[in-house]
Formats: sequence, structure tokens, C-alpha cells
Amino acid sequence: MGGARPDGYDGLEIGYLESGSVEWWDGEEIEEARPGSVLVDQPGNWQGGKSAIVHPCVRYWLRFEFPYASLPGIAADVAAEIGCGLSSISRHHFPASRRFSQLFGDLLNQQRQPDALAEQYSRSLFQQLLVLVVREHSLVLAEKPSERMAQVTEYMRANLHLPLAIPDIARRFDLSAGHLHERFRREVGISPSRFVQEARIREAKRRLINTDDAVTTIALDLGFSSSQWFSTSFRSLVGLTPKAYKALRRETG
Repeated sequence: MGGARPDGYDGLEIGYLESGSVEWWDGEEIEEARPGSVLVDQPGNWQGGKSAIVHPCVRYWLRFEFPYASLPGIAADVAAEIGCGLSSISRHHFPASRRFSQLFGDLLNQQRQPDALAEQYSRSLFQQLLVLVVREHSLVLAEKPSERMAQVTEYMRANLHLPLAIPDIARRFDLSAGHLHERFRREVGISPSRFVQEARIREAKRRLINTDDAVTTIALDLGFSSSQWFSTSFRSLVGLTPKAYKALRRETG
């Protein structure tokens, strides 16, 4: 489901997702960014098909080649450190601060309404973006979920076919439902029930694309009581029915 960039461009891409949703395909795996995410695509990365974005969304992005030896207005050793930080980013996306939206918005305004100082100001904004990407990626790596919450998420992913009631999961890990919800939301960023819903829909997407399984079969296999409930949940997250999503991906993948 992946391929070389259609325009042949091989630079670095950095973006910010303000609203909506963006998908990436890596083999049979799907990654989906939530609003408030920084989007990073390293040089040479393969990307999904033409329908990589299937939701209405607002996003900013820059495409550029980073001069690792030097950067105008920045000392060579600092530029090298920024370049090393950028090249070490392995995630396609990660949650970030609203500062990204402000920087991208200001940068766009400088291009739309340039004046005598627009180039210099744009260069300053661009440099701030590069530093912010490196810094916030480091913060994300340092704030990994605890071992207990990692075990909970792994259990959920491995048992999507089960009802996965939150009180039952909490008891399994010797926690109260309230404490599980609080810790999970703090460490993972969303509620346990939302995590399960997104994981089920992500697996459903994979099967819709890579298998000929019927929608009802997929629904029941993933713990939905009916194909109608599955379709409603799928559409609420994806913006398309399962059949429409499958047709779109088969047509443009």
C-alpha cells in the first residue's frame, strides 16, 4: 500500500495537524494522527496511496532539504545538532503544543503578505519550527507510558474480539475502574474506551484493505455486536462507511 513519493521529491517534510485526521500505511500497518500532532516524513520514506488523507482536515506542512553543514544565521555546531535531532525522529507523528499552529500560521502569513522584512522573519520562524520539532520529540520519548499502562494497552490490542469492559480490565490489573481511567488518560492521552474503539477501527481498516472478509465478519471478529453498530462507529471516526472506505482504498491504493 506504500510507494515512492509521486513527485519524486526526496526532502524532509514537517507539518502540523490542526483538525481532522491523517493516515499512513507502512506495509499492512496503519498509523493515524490525531489533531494537535506534528507530522514528520523523513527523506526517502515511502508513503501511502493517493487517498492517504480520507478525512477533511486542516494541516500545515513544509518540504525542504536540510543543509546539515550550515544554516544561515545559526552557528555550524548548532545547525549540526538540529540536523542530528531531525534525522533521529523515527515517528511519523507525535502530539505537540499549539505553538506549532502559531508558527505555521505566522509563516504562511509572511508568504501571503510579504514586506521588506518578510524573508528575515520567515527564516526566524522556520528556525524556531526546527528547534521545536526536535525538542518536543525528545519530550514525547521521555514520557512513555508506565510498564503497567503498557501492559494494559498490549492486552487491549491482543483481545479486540472480547467485550473489553473497562471494569473487567481494571480488575485484571488490580486497579479500580476510576484509577485505570485516570492513569490511562494521563499516560496514554485518551480514555481506555476511546483507545479500544480506535484500535478496533484501525484493525478493521487493515482487514478491509488486505482481505476479502465481509463487513459483518470483520464486525463480529472485532467485538461489535452487529454490522450496524460497527458501521456507525467506523463512520464516526473515519467519515466513511466501511464499504466506501474499502472501495476508496482499493481504487486509489
